Amino acid sequence: MKQFLLVCILLIFFSCKEELNTNTQKSTEIKTDSIQEREYAVLDSKVLDTLDLWKSFNFEVKMFLKTKYDKLKPLIFEKTIPEIQQAVADGKLTYEELTLFYLSRIKKYDRNNELSLNSIIALNPKVLDESGELDANRPKELDLYSIYGMPVLLKDNINAAGMPTTAGAVVFENNNTGDAYITQKLKENGALILGKANLSEWAYFFCGDCPSGYSAVGGQTLNPYGRKIHDTGGSSSGSGVSMAANFAVAAVGSETSGSILSPSSSNSVVGLKPTVGLLSRGGIVPISSTLDTPGPMTRSVIDNAIMLQAMTGLDSEDEKTVSLNAPETNYITR
Repeated sequence: MKQFLLVCILLIFFSCKEELNTNTQKSTEIKTDSIQEREYAVLDSKVLDTLDLWKSFNFEVKMFLKTKYDKLKPLIFEKTIPEIQQAVADGKLTYEELTLFYLSRIKKYDRNNELSLNSIIALNPKVLDESGELDANRPKELDLYSIYGMPVLLKDNINAAGMPTTAGAVVFENNNTGDAYITQKLKENGALILGKANLSEWAYFFCGDCPSGYSAVGGQTLNPYGRKIHDTGGSSSGSGVSMAANFAVAAVGSETSGSILSPSSSNSVVGLKPTVGLLSRGGIVPISSTLDTPGPMTRSVIDNAIMLQAMTGLDSEDEKTVSLNAPETNYITR
């Protein structure tokens, strides 16, 4: 009798185990089948000339060999600003090499191939020359928490000399301007403006039914955690994607309602919408006089604080900045 009961128990056990394995397999199949690529009416930009994008430093990027890239990658990839600055201070890295590393990644992953993310809308044609100048003039005692020499990207509704500010719209394709106030502050603190990031056209006030991250100039921005699968968030989509993909040290977005926080969440990066008036809105394509603000988007909290510190300042031409009159604050904890 005992032997009979034991056989029955074993039969039930193996039967349940087989059923569990079958159900697990079915569950996996269902999950796999449910992941479908999004369908986009327009994917790549029909306006942006890729050859024109690279003409200023195509040779230098080609000469930046994979062996060099692989050697520098442990010093740069997913590293914070203090860690990168330490590598520079130790003589293991230069700002020009840092810039070439990011340009190489952008060329490989951002335009017109099966890996493209379409997060970059313009590149600063003088950035390599500027990085060399910063190397030559680097302070002997470098502050590891400084933005000096760090390549950063600006959302393409923020003015920067040498690159048009399009807000993603064809009508602004040749809208050449001077620097926005925060761009001036970044440069004064030694930052390198690497280029402009794609966005939801007109900061998502172009059309309510358009997908996040689409602009006529920049095409459809795609999420590096799942191209055509996961949403990028908007409207600072290019800034969020470029951070997740390690295309620059840091980026700047802008927000009226959710345009920094949404893409930061979608791309697993750190985004901050400051109190309106803490950072100047001067030289940024506006939407709301009471809600608009730029803000830093980075891979780490410390980098976010360093970027915020580098952009603050009293802009006498921005009434919100004047009325807030924020006291000078050190946002960097050490």
